[in-house]
Amino acid sequence: MIKEESIQKLLDQVDIVDVVSHYIPLRRSGVNFVGICPFHDDKNPSMSVSSNLGIFHCFSCKAGGNAIKFIMDYEKLSYPEAIEKLAALSNFTLEYSAKGAPVKEEKHILAKVGAYYQSLLYKTPAAIEYLYSRGFDDALIAKFELGYAPTSQNTIHLLENEKIEPNEALDVGIVKQNDRGFYASFVERITFPIKNHTGKIVGFGGRTITNHIAKYVNSPQSRVFDKSQILYAYDVAKKSAYDKKELIITEGYMDTIMLHKAGFTNAIAVLGTALTDKHLPLLRRGDTRIVLCFDGDEAGINAAIKSSRLLTINELDTSVVILPNGLDPADLVQKGDLRGLEKALENRVEAGEFLIKSIISNYEISRPQQKQKALEEVQKYTFELKPVVADAYKGVVSRALNIDINSFFLSKFKRVQNEVKKTQAPNLARKRDYLELEILKTCFMDKDSFKTGLDLCEKEIFATHFDIYEAVFSSQKSQKQVDLLRELAIDDSVNTLNNEKKLYDGIKMLKEKYYQSLLKELAKSSDADKIDKIVKIQKILRRLKGAK
Repeated sequence: MIKEESIQKLLDQVDIVDVVSHYIPLRRSGVNFVGICPFHDDKNPSMSVSSNLGIFHCFSCKAGGNAIKFIMDYEKLSYPEAIEKLAALSNFTLEYSAKGAPVKEEKHILAKVGAYYQSLLYKTPAAIEYLYSRGFDDALIAKFELGYAPTSQNTIHLLENEKIEPNEALDVGIVKQNDRGFYASFVERITFPIKNHTGKIVGFGGRTITNHIAKYVNSPQSRVFDKSQILYAYDVAKKSAYDKKELIITEGYMDTIMLHKAGFTNAIAVLGTALTDKHLPLLRRGDTRIVLCFDGDEAGINAAIKSSRLLTINELDTSVVILPNGLDPADLVQKGDLRGLEKALENRVEAGEFLIKSIISNYEISRPQQKQKALEEVQKYTFELKPVVADAYKGVVSRALNIDINSFFLSKFKRVQNEVKKTQAPNLARKRDYLELEILKTCFMDKDSFKTGLDLCEKEIFATHFDIYEAVFSSQKSQKQVDLLRELAIDDSVNTLNNEKKLYDGIKMLKEKYYQSLLKELAKSSDADKIDKIVKIQKILRRLKGAK
């Protein structure tokens, strides 16, 4: 666990303008910086970044927070991951703690082994010749940090030289153990570092060049590596995928790397035969469309069927590309048939339709009983979908089974929704009362002023910005109130009242304005007690005017 005081030191050290500028262009505007907000379809610079306050805020979509929050939202990282990313950008060493005992020093075992394997690749002619024969070039090798694992004893020697204990290496899967002792997980193989979505090595894939019976192997399951939730090259592809709003998923390292070579830099790979539900959180991060680009052999088609069911049931917008003649993406790129690859990707099929047709293809639908069974299996799938989505496939099923579109249903709960939508008045921009805003900003930004405001201010005197008054003085703040206060703090058109007298005078002016408006309302009213009320208000006004 990262120590809280270490996180605060990190935030105190960084300039949020430098952090945000690492991702998007900013320009100075007054005391702050402004830029195009990356969190909505922004046409004009609506995001403001304040070095002094250490926050960013979009006046349009209301996104905002500190430097950690910006990285979380931009890179789709968790809170701890964003802290570590910020620390890496800022060359800051975080401090960690654990319950009951100090955390062991991070020895970066996998990174050290990966660097060692990289250093051996060009010293191994058979490995580099194999890669060149498969269409790799030096730039591609460097981008994906390919290496070569030598004999088991050489890897063991490296660990000994780095003072890495066998059990530590076993814990991260770089070695295995049998009754004869420890041995390297990868022997005489080209290595593909496998990284998590933050870019940290968690394991390796290995391709034999000595005709081992297992052509490809992955790191064993370990404390840091779970192949059912890792997606190869996601760290390299995510920026391109977010920009294109599309993620291409292949069956292996070679396919993914060759797609990157061909310009499809949003390609990643599964590390098993198909996707699992553990992959879903990662696939949902970028709000991207998913394209399954699997081999045209039986294994590839089966993987596409399983993955299509998983993704569509979990409401991910998915399409399927099955390459012809049993080819894989790497084959097409190696042959230089980029047009064939592009055509295959263009002719993708929506995943639900692909799955339904695959189900029906298993039945001899010229026979009535088989047709009925095919429909029932399709319904078993579509009953797991939302009604609108399920009903969208009625045309596909009707054509594929050659049955009347009104003779069957695909949604489990067919119901007519008669929801009455509440109409809301248009959110017209209200006029700004700068005196109210200056008082509230002063109370929010200064502890002593907060106490003064708490003692002297009532909600009623803030006729225009009563919601901001509640945000400033409430003890438990909603997310909407947090957004309001961040926007107030970063708005350089609203000044703070820089001494106590100005704050007192401002509050007095607001109160006078409030009571004057009450007098006008009472004068027009038919209230039986209005005379008594007018007298009381006049006394309050005389007291305010006489206040020093």
